[in-house]
Amino acid sequence: MTMTVLAVLTGVVLTLVSVAVSQLRVVVSIGKSIDAFYAADTGIERVLFDRNTGFDPSYSGYLDLNDNSIPDANQDSFYEVTVTASGGSCLARYFCIKSIGRFQNIKRAIMVEY
Repeated sequence: MTMTVLAVLTGVVLTLVSVAVSQLRVVVSIGKSIDAFYAADTGIERVLFDRNTGFDPSYSGYLDLNDNSIPDANQDSFYEVTVTASGGSCLARYFCIKSIGRFQNIKRAIMVEY
């Protein structure tokens, strides 16, 4: 009887640990997704800031999340932005802006038409 109770309790504990570990992975992934989204947003903001002074059709940069002034693929967020003038595949009035933010292995994109 004791062995059966211990086996059942061990199974329950292992199941709970497995669920907790998978939930922790989801939470970490959400945090990375937020960092990637903010990198993409930074790319959009940079284009919109520079639009009156003229801008290149593509931008790239990074957010120095660890404040060491060195781009680090494991610690910093990166963005790549492409700007397309209206016409053709861009149905906006002036420009279509697509920004892709990346943090570690997570990517998020933002598309703005104006």
